[in-house]
Amino acid sequence: MRRNSLHDGGFGMVKTALIYPPVSDPTSGYHSLCCLAGYARQFGFEDIDIIDSNIDSWLYTVTPEQIGRTMQYINERTAQLQALEQPAPIEQMELYYALKVQGMNFAGALPAALHTFRDETEFFDYRLYTSAVETVMLWMDALSLKGFPGQFRGFSLATSGFFNVFNSMDMRDTRITGVISAPFTDYFRNELIPGIITGGYSLVGISITYVAQLPFALSMAQHIRESCPEIRIIFGGTAVSDYWKYILNKSDFYAVFDSADACIIGEGESALVSILQALKHHKPLPASPNIALHPRYQAVHGASALEIKYEDICSFPVPEYSKLPWEKYLSPFPFIYYSPSRGCYWNRCTFCDYGLNTDSPTSPWRQYPLDKIMEDLRTLAVTYKYIYFSVDVLSPALLLKLAAAILEEGLDIRWGAEIRLEEYWTPERCALLKQSGCTAISVGFESGNQRILNLIHKGTKVDRLQETIQMFSEAGIGVQIMGFTGFPTETVDDALSSVDFLQHNSRHWTFGGLGQFVLTKGAIIAKEPERFGIQDLRPFEGEDVAWRLHYSEQTHLLANTSRWGPKELTEAKASLRSNLFDRPWVGGVDTAHSMFYHDRFGNKVLQVISGTTQTAANENSILELNGHLLEGHYYLPVHKLFNKKNLDNILDRSECEGKAVTAQNLTELLGQWKPDCSSYPQPKEQKLFVRRDGTLFPFPVPMIEFLRNFVPGLSLTELLQQSAQHEFHTELWQHCISNRFLRLKRLPAAEA
Repeated sequence: MRRNSLHDGGFGMVKTALIYPPVSDPTSGYHSLCCLAGYARQFGFEDIDIIDSNIDSWLYTVTPEQIGRTMQYINERTAQLQALEQPAPIEQMELYYALKVQGMNFAGALPAALHTFRDETEFFDYRLYTSAVETVMLWMDALSLKGFPGQFRGFSLATSGFFNVFNSMDMRDTRITGVISAPFTDYFRNELIPGIITGGYSLVGISITYVAQLPFALSMAQHIRESCPEIRIIFGGTAVSDYWKYILNKSDFYAVFDSADACIIGEGESALVSILQALKHHKPLPASPNIALHPRYQAVHGASALEIKYEDICSFPVPEYSKLPWEKYLSPFPFIYYSPSRGCYWNRCTFCDYGLNTDSPTSPWRQYPLDKIMEDLRTLAVTYKYIYFSVDVLSPALLLKLAAAILEEGLDIRWGAEIRLEEYWTPERCALLKQSGCTAISVGFESGNQRILNLIHKGTKVDRLQETIQMFSEAGIGVQIMGFTGFPTETVDDALSSVDFLQHNSRHWTFGGLGQFVLTKGAIIAKEPERFGIQDLRPFEGEDVAWRLHYSEQTHLLANTSRWGPKELTEAKASLRSNLFDRPWVGGVDTAHSMFYHDRFGNKVLQVISGTTQTAANENSILELNGHLLEGHYYLPVHKLFNKKNLDNILDRSECEGKAVTAQNLTELLGQWKPDCSSYPQPKEQKLFVRRDGTLFPFPVPMIEFLRNFVPGLSLTELLQQSAQHEFHTELWQHCISNRFLRLKRLPAAEA
């Protein structure tokens, strides 16, 4: 039985575990818990452990025993699904994903992928790197079959589909969060909970940075609460603060976070120390600023409005990065996030809504002085070479002084940051940043249309944006660029001008592209809708955590089309940087791996990638399958199975009407689904080929037999020696290369 009393005897040292939950970037540790541990140490709280359960839980799934169990479950489940005469849409999607992963030799491929990520030589061989990324992404598809099929988006989680993380009814339903978290349940039970028990912790803090971590964190907390009822549990992190900020009825907040004793809302350093000091002195959990106590404690404190406090960040010590398990991450080098500022010095963009802001787009602007940053960097540079300044934006004047100071001291670091494209920058200043170790920057250019930039209040000119991007690029700094389409009053031509801008300047930026505008309720646009020609603002029906708003306008870019815009625009946006991976891999903006590749290859990084994604094969090259064949004959119409594309279409139609898809209305929506397959004849006997990226190809038997020739590795010359159809097989060989069905055979280390 759990005690509701606030007074617990026996809390001596207040031994604390700070936990980072799945599912998130596995290439490096996040710095939020390092910052908290460093701050608490100043007040004498040194007995704090950081548990990165994001990487721990995933590595647990790739142990030989767990791989075997997962694949055994999938094989058994596949047989059950294939025996169904009329599978429901979710069962069809489950079968679709099961066929994608069935037959893949994960037991051999996953250890090879981990070695590639951690080995410097293999990491920078982009052919090997591509194979490693596709292997672990396919494994995430396999893991999703223990939860909701296709629930993962790489190392993130779909926020809506079979559930909706912005619907408090879905997130308070332990059956739903339990299914979502099922891929990691064995880890929770067999590794995490025993470790917490043997660790003797009095307090567990769970930091949720991204909303994709929310269901896993909630399920994790429930496991901890059931196994260790005496332990205090607190939640914190950006996603928790956003949930508090956007939930329409605050009384529903703790229906979601019921396993917690308290949640830290906003900046957490002082709040954590207040909790630690209370527990140390056997006092009740405090109703201090930024601490939202569970309602069960209101009998002690009484209900009151939550007071929000912003920290004096200049008093912060260097974060405790040494507490992270660096040897576990999927990277060849350590990569740290370091935050020398909070808020944004510009703080005027009309679309922005970040942090616990009130009357401005972001939280208050605060920045370390130069001496403080250099003091920290001297300490960090001893151990860490790759540093990303993880801030909203850094002021140009400080960056320039910082670059000069780094050069003067001779610190050997590589760094990146997000900056504004100010007129302040000159070729000489860009060159100074490069000399100090700047390998890449990220910039929000937002739009290539001046009218839209003026509405955004970006404070920039299109022609000047082009000049500044070129200056950074010519200095040898990789420019990662971010923008969006769909801003209120934007026409298709306006949006295409952003595409044109990026295409015209394609030589001067590396990674990035154009996203889609989303209106949030704290943005200036939402507060002054008439100014932007929009009306009928309301939360999406079904999302009581109203982080985004639906609205209408007279000439809406998305009217009568997809929520992503007309086909002409979506295709143009997709063409900007094709065949690149997204976060957290090379190709994602501001990722560890992108920084490593920028450092190694400079602005030629795209040439390196494009040169290795196209198999440079000749007639004597030994090629092998870039994927696997599924043995057995299939008569099922694979192209008719309900899959992710069909689910996305349901989401698309609903959201265009201002309705969110949740677990409550999904059954009805799925019942309305009819397969659109009039152009497809009923397939005859077919077999399946699964490309390494998980794409499923139902092929006729002759095509499968052609591909089978390459299972052991084969050259075109050897193939033609066995063939009477030289011209046809040569064309088919070229077709298989261009469609990535074949790849250069990876030689054993002794032969390489």
